[in-house]
Amino acid sequence: MVETSMQSVHHAGPRTGVRVGRVHGVTAARPRACGSAPTRTRDNALAGHYARRLVEVLSGHRVCDQLAALTTDEVFDDVRTLVKRRLLRAPGDALPVLGRVFDASPAPGVLEVTATVGVGDRVELLAFRLEQHRSPRRPEPVWRFTALETRW
Repeated sequence: MVETSMQSVHHAGPRTGVRVGRVHGVTAARPRACGSAPTRTRDNALAGHYARRLVEVLSGHRVCDQLAALTTDEVFDDVRTLVKRRLLRAPGDALPVLGRVFDASPAPGVLEVTATVGVGDRVELLAFRLEQHRSPRRPEPVWRFTALETRW
């Protein structure tokens, strides 16, 4: 995911709010060669679709409940907390602009996504993890948010 320190909303233990950290432990951070470009997989359009939906919810332009079926319970709680804090609101209540979306697939059925979001005159970072889950009600696997990090 993003290798810089970001505020993490997804964490174990008592819920004391936002803290600094990575979504995955120390072993998951893979050093990149200096100057190497972020990656994009064949699922980049899917990653962009989920990023756009998440930005719309976090900015208040889509109701939070629309993500309920697409998130784990912990991530859904984190999304609701971020929506209440109204930190992704653009001036004049304009829709934030989703910028570049990069994704990597560290394992089959897993996407780690990093995106830039333009909010007025500032640029924010958003990182999340999607994993495929099987449901007894649906024959095809469903992508769900399993981790979320924000920089704001």
